Order: sequence, then structure tokens, then C-alpha cells
Amino acid sequence: MSVEQCPYARVTRLADVTKLLRSKSALANEPELFANVAEDPVNGEINVREFLAASFIFSEGESHRQRRKLLNPLVRTDALAGIREDIILPEADRLLASMRPDAGGTVSLDLVEFLERVFIHFTAGLIGLTDLTDERIALFRSLAGPIAAGTSSAYLADRTAINAQALAAKARYRDEILLPSLTWHREMRRRIDAGEVHDDEVPNSFLKMAAAGLDPCWDDDDNVVVESSMLFAASVGTSTQSVVHTVDLLHTWFAAHPEDQAEATDPTFLLNALCETIRLRAPFSPYNTRRALEDHVLSDGTEICAGQELHVELMAANRDPDAFGAPHDFNPRRPSPEGSLARYGVGFGMGTHQCYGLRVVVGNDGKGGAHVELLRKLMSAGVRPDPDNPPTSLIKDMSKFAIADIPRYLTYPVTLSV
Repeated sequence: MSVEQCPYARVTRLADVTKLLRSKSALANEPELFANVAEDPVNGEINVREFLAASFIFSEGESHRQRRKLLNPLVRTDALAGIREDIILPEADRLLASMRPDAGGTVSLDLVEFLERVFIHFTAGLIGLTDLTDERIALFRSLAGPIAAGTSSAYLADRTAINAQALAAKARYRDEILLPSLTWHREMRRRIDAGEVHDDEVPNSFLKMAAAGLDPCWDDDDNVVVESSMLFAASVGTSTQSVVHTVDLLHTWFAAHPEDQAEATDPTFLLNALCETIRLRAPFSPYNTRRALEDHVLSDGTEICAGQELHVELMAANRDPDAFGAPHDFNPRRPSPEGSLARYGVGFGMGTHQCYGLRVVVGNDGKGGAHVELLRKLMSAGVRPDPDNPPTSLIKDMSKFAIADIPRYLTYPVTLSV
């Protein structure tokens, strides 16, 4: 069968997904495929040009290896404790302390907003943003959602409107936040090179690397904007959604298993719940795209031709009954899968393009990262969905989704007892 006869192939079985993602015979994440340029050239080309092509996530070969090698130290093992203890948890405590309970001692808040404000501080440090007053943090947060939507508008309804909002948000991010920060880092680099400032006095960050010219791609300010906005969208958006979904799923679990309520603040239980959430509900796009470089035959006999587009459905693979018993159910007490497969399956991807922030989320050596500690704080405060205010979600183009129960929350009202 030719590529023309079958323009794309679905890859849904876990064995096929893991084999292909680890293989060098498929080209990972061509931005034109992810943006679905073939179906919608105008919007697709906007996404490629403005949000995708300059990001290391969509690079290949030596360019990808070089930039990933440079960025990896920002989330290395010895940085995880600092990310958790010095950035994320203090900001969560500060925000919780600033909230005023009602007469009954209950605090009402939007969990999406709360988590975005917490994770933005981590992201700002990761990127190297400067002069982060409360007003600028609020601006930063207001831009996060539209920019994230712009990176993946191919899977959303009313794509033209979403792209327009994303472009406006990106322009404000570039002019009011990113470029002033990059100018500061370039001045600090000049002073470091002149011996006026020691290198250790400027914390490591993406913009510090860009100002030092560590990769030729970052010599172009437009590329710096794209690279940083992808880091921004990925670290704030996916982190927020993973915690919100875990709270949502645990609420249902505790209603059905009240005996587990005593485990609500246990870090091992929460880590397993977070991994189970990621297995079931991540990533928040319906599939990853690949381009086959040679012919393949999938385990069900499906033939793949060289040059063919592949839709690698991570969510479907993570519900493979051969790997996970009762695979569609959320079960934080699910036995560990056999072999080397993690509890989260392929929720972080696999191979050279595996999410490089994995350890920030799940920790290191089996110990939970910042997300688990945030969940412990929320569970300790008795977090529960607000029965009077249902959550709202981004409207997706469901024709692209084989699995329909993966909302991307815009709001998720909850109550706490603090």
C-alpha cells in the first residue's frame, strides 16, 4: 500500500508505540505534521512559524541533542529539591496564606488559577525572567493559556480564533516580558565577560544560556521567543492539568473507597495516583506525530510505508489491557506493571523526545517531586470540588480524539479548609 493510498497510520498498541518511539527509523515530531498543515495550511503555517519550528522539541539529530544537553541541567537531580523547596512550595504557602476563609472557615478558589500562579514561578526561573512583580506575574499567567492553545490549536475547535488570541498573547509576552529579560541577561553576560560579575551570581536559566550564545539557534531573538514560549506553555500548562486531574480523579476514588481517605496525604499513595492520572489523561493532545523513514509492520499486521505519517496514540497505548488490568479505570492501588514499564506508561513519551521535565513531576529514585508535595498540601487542606460551581473546559475538535474523556480545564472551582 502506498502513502497516497493510506496517508496516515494509527499506532495504538503499547508494544508498537514503545518500539517506534525508541526507534531511529521514524522522524520525531515534524512541526508541519503536528500543526496539520496539510488540512489547514493557513492556520498550520502560523503554528509552525510562530510556536513550533524553532523549539528543540521539534528539532532532530545533533541540533536536538545539543540543545537538550544544554537544557537538561535545569531539571537535573540535584536541582529537584531546590525547585520543590525553594520555589514551588513557598509560593503555594504564600498564596494559601493570602486567602480569606468565610465564616465557616472554608476557602473557595479556582484550582487552575492557583496552580498556574504557583508553577509560573518555577517557569520564570527556568526561563530566566526578571523583574517579576505581582503585576507582571498576573500578566504572565494571563498569557499562559492562549499561548499553550496556540501551540496545539490543530486539535481545538475554532482554530482561527484561537490562533489570533495566541498571536496577541505571544506579542505581549515577547515585548513586555521576554525581550526585557533577555536584554538584562545580555548585559550581565557583558559584565561577566568583563570580570565585573562572577558567573555564579547569575542563576542558571535558558536566557542565561541564550545570552552566552551557547547554541547558534538562539542567536536569533525570534527563536529565543519561540523556545521560551514552548517551555512556558509546557511547564505551566501540563503541570497544572496533571495536578487538577489527580484531584478530580481522587475525589471520585475516595467516594467509592472511603477506607483510602486515610492515605490522602501519604506521598507514596499520591505519587501512584499522579502516575495513574498521567497514564490515563496525558498528554492532552490525541496523538504524537511521526514520519516513518522505512517500512514497518505493526503487531496487528498493519503495514507502514516509508514516508507515511504516523499518529502515535499514547493515551490508547496507556490503556492496553496486555499491560494494565482494567486499563480504563483510575486505580492508585494498581500493581506495578511488569518489566521496565513505569506506572505512567508512555504518558511522558519515550525515546529521544521523552519529556525532559519528567523528574520534576515524579521525583527521583521513586520519591515524589514538587507535584506530589503540592497534592499533599491540597489534600491536607481537605480540597474537594465546589458542588455549586462546575469546572469549565477548552472546547476540542473531538473528531480527532478516539478517547473523549480528557478535558483540558480552564477553571476548576474547589473548596479548602485552612
